[in-house]
Amino acid sequence: MADKDEGLGGALQKVFNMLSKLCAFVLILTYVVFAINSNWTFINNETVLKVIQYIMYYGPLIIASLVAIEFTIKRNIVLQILVYLLIAVMIIFQFFPGTWSSIITAVSGS
Repeated sequence: MADKDEGLGGALQKVFNMLSKLCAFVLILTYVVFAINSNWTFINNETVLKVIQYIMYYGPLIIASLVAIEFTIKRNIVLQILVYLLIAVMIIFQFFPGTWSSIITAVSGS
């Protein structure tokens, strides 16, 4: 019989699960608004468009991080540390100016 008291790990896993679902919904909504605005311009405010671009850029990274953290909650400490280090490296490299252009160059083969 399964223990109904899952402890802190189970509660944290549920929290990260809900956060990742909420972020995924916001990201999908953002992409839909961006696509509709591309065809029928109804957002003229540059600040709002910039916020949409930031959400479209950082949203997938945030969702991937949340899902990875949710996955490692009940795993061993070595896997948790490895995932946390990978997330930290991903975040740190976002602050280097040429990172995004290097990624695009590497993917496009130019």
